[in-house]
Amino acid sequence: MQTRREFIKTSAAVGAGLALPLGVGTYSAQAAANSSNLRKWLQPLRGLTILGDPNGIPVASGFPDPVFPNTNLYQITAGEFLDQLHPDLPNPTRLWGYWDSTNPVRRHLGGVIVARRGTASRIRVTNSLPARHIIPVDTTIEGANQAQNRIAVHLHGGFVPWVSDGGPFNWWAPDGANGLSFLNGPGSAIFDTIPGSPMRPGQADYYYPNDQSARLMWYHDHAHGITRINAYSGLATGYLLLDGINDAYVASGKVPGLGSTLPVVFQDKVFVSPTTVLTDPTWAAVAHPDVQATGSLWYEHVYDPKVVKLLKGGQYLTPPNPSCIPEFFGDTMLCNGTVYPALTVEAKRYRFMILNACNARFLNINVFRANPRNVDGIDLDPNALFPLNPPGPNIVQIGTEGGFLVQEVTHVSAKPFNPLTLTGNLLLGPAERADVIVDFTGLAGQEFILYNDAPGPFPVGPPTNDYYLGNPKNPLQPITVRNKLTGQKWSTGPDTRQILRIKVVGGAYDPQPAGPILNPNLLDPAPLVPYTTTVAPVPPLPVPAGVPVRDLTLNEDFDPYGRLRQLIGTTAPNGAGGFGLEYTAPVTENVKAGSVEVWRIFNLTADTHPIHFHLVNVQVLSRQPFALKQGVFGPAGLVRGPETNELGWKETVQMHPGEVTTIITKFELPGTPFVVPPSPRTGGYEYVWHCHILEHEEHDMMRPLVVG
Repeated sequence: MQTRREFIKTSAAVGAGLALPLGVGTYSAQAAANSSNLRKWLQPLRGLTILGDPNGIPVASGFPDPVFPNTNLYQITAGEFLDQLHPDLPNPTRLWGYWDSTNPVRRHLGGVIVARRGTASRIRVTNSLPARHIIPVDTTIEGANQAQNRIAVHLHGGFVPWVSDGGPFNWWAPDGANGLSFLNGPGSAIFDTIPGSPMRPGQADYYYPNDQSARLMWYHDHAHGITRINAYSGLATGYLLLDGINDAYVASGKVPGLGSTLPVVFQDKVFVSPTTVLTDPTWAAVAHPDVQATGSLWYEHVYDPKVVKLLKGGQYLTPPNPSCIPEFFGDTMLCNGTVYPALTVEAKRYRFMILNACNARFLNINVFRANPRNVDGIDLDPNALFPLNPPGPNIVQIGTEGGFLVQEVTHVSAKPFNPLTLTGNLLLGPAERADVIVDFTGLAGQEFILYNDAPGPFPVGPPTNDYYLGNPKNPLQPITVRNKLTGQKWSTGPDTRQILRIKVVGGAYDPQPAGPILNPNLLDPAPLVPYTTTVAPVPPLPVPAGVPVRDLTLNEDFDPYGRLRQLIGTTAPNGAGGFGLEYTAPVTENVKAGSVEVWRIFNLTADTHPIHFHLVNVQVLSRQPFALKQGVFGPAGLVRGPETNELGWKETVQMHPGEVTTIITKFELPGTPFVVPPSPRTGGYEYVWHCHILEHEEHDMMRPLVVG
C-alpha cells in the first residue's frame, strides 16, 4: 500500500516541482466490522408510490400555500423509525429520515418531493429526533459538541435564497435551540406567517423558488459537525423537478415518460452482525443500546492502527473514540433504500435518474449480461479482476445534476476504471447524478447486472475496500447459500460491485427512436462559454476576456490528534506550511451578486474530490497538471477540455489529484416574494462550497461562499 506522499511522488499526473505540505501516513478507511452474508436479489426495487408502487418510497403531498402565491406547502417530519431493509436481517434497521407529516408510512428515503418549474415549494419541517444519535458522535469535530439531534435541511442543487439553503450554521434542535444563521424558525418575519398555524419550537420553513430546468435534486442534512452521520443515518431523499422542456422531449417520444422513469439511489452501508462484538469490541461502549442488535447500522468510529497510521509525537493528542475517520466505505450496496434489490422491466426503453448518495464511494457503472449458469451471475477474469460477461445495452446519458446535456453521450460497456487516465464508463462521484436512458427492446428473457469497479479511496485505494467474490486481497468473501429442501441457490454479499440486477420480460414495445435525442439550443440556461464541438476529446474552453480569475486550493494536513484532514484554501500561504483554511476561518470567497467569475482550483491531495457548489451551477472549462515552484502555481502538462458528459451545467465536479480544474459561473440570486435579510454571521448572503466526500467536508473541507 502506498503512502499518500509516495502516491504523489510517483503519480504521472503531477507536474515536476510540486511540493506538498503532507506528512507520511498510510491512508485507508477499512471497516472494523462487516455485514452478514445477505442473499442477493430477494426483494423488488422500491419505486415511487406516486408511480404506482404501494410498497415503494413514499412521495410527499403538497397543498396550496395560504401565504405565498403560486406555491405548494409540504409538511415534513424528521424523526426515527424502523425499516426492514433485507429479509435476512433478523431485525428491522433503526434509521433517521424524513416522512410526510400527514402520512404515517415511514420508509428509508421517504419524503420525496415532485415539483414543477414555476410553482414554488414551501417546506415546513418538524424535528422530532430523539436526543441521542444512532451513530457515535465525535465531539472533537468543529461544531459537533452540541445537541446530537440538530438538523439543517439543504436542497442539494437548489437555486434558493440563503435563508433556505440549509447551510451548516442553519441548524436547529427539537427544543428550539439553533445556530447562528437560523432565521427560518418560530418568530420568523418571513416564514412564521401562516394564519392560525404558528410555528412551534423544533420547526423550520424553507422556500424553494423552483426556477430551474428539469433535474433530479435531493435534500439532505447539513448540520455543522454531524452532516456525515446524519446523512448516513438516512436524512436524505429525492427532489424531482419537471419543466416544459422535459414535457416536450417526452411528448416527441425522444425521452420516456414518467411511467417508464425510475429514480435510482445508490448507497453503501455496513450492518451490525454477530461478529461485530469480536471485531469491534468498543461498539457496545460508544453506540446507542438500540443500535447494537444485528441489522443495525454500523459506522466506523475508531482509527485502526493496523490500517491507518497516525502522526505521532509529543505535539499530537490521542484520538478519541468515537473519532472521525478520513473516509467511510461500506461493504453492502443499497439501491432505493433496500439491500441488493432486483428490478423487473419490460422489453422497452427506460429512463433512470441515478444518484450516487454514498458518503465517500465513487461508482464506475457498466452493464453486463448475467450468466444464468453461474449463481453469482458474474464470470470474473482472475487476472484482470473484471467480468468476462457479455456487455449489456448501452447507457445513453442525457443529463447531469445541472439538467439536460448539450448532446446525449453513449456509454458502451465494458470499460473498467483506468487509474492512469482516471476514466471509465459512467463514472459518478458522491452527490453526482446521471439522467440516462437504457433500451431493453428485444432483450426479453435476459438478465443484466449494473456493476461498479471504482476503487475507494478514489482514484487509488486498497483492494480491501472492494467487496466481491474472487477478490484475492480481501479476506472477506461472499458465499453461496442453498435451500436444502428445494435445492435453490443464492449468491450473497458483502458486495459493492453488483449494485442492481435487472430482469427483462416481454409485453411492451417502445424502442428508442432513431436520431438525436437532445436539442443543443435548449440547454437552460445558455452556456457562458459556447461549445464549438461535442466530439471527444473536447478541447479546453477559453477563459473569456475580462472575466476575473480566482485561484483556490484543495489541501491536506493533520489535526491536533495527528488525524489526516482535508482543507480548502487560496494560493496564499496559511502561515502553517500550507494553504488550507478551516471552515470557520475568515471568509475569502466574497463575490458580487450577478458577477461572473472563473475559478482555478488546484488539487494538492491524493484524492479526487467531488466539489459541490451551493447556489450556482458551473461550467467545466478545462483540466491540466500543475507544478508549484517557489510558491508559484503554474501549468506542467497538457491541458484538456471537459468530458463529453460534462457538456452542460454541473454543481458537483470531479477534481483530480495534481490537476487544476477550471470552472466558470455566474453568481445570480433567485427571486423571492419576500425581502431576504443578510446573514447575521457573515453580513452577506451566506452559502458554502465543499467536497461531497462527507468525511472530508466535515473535517474540514468546506469554505463559506458569501454573495453580497
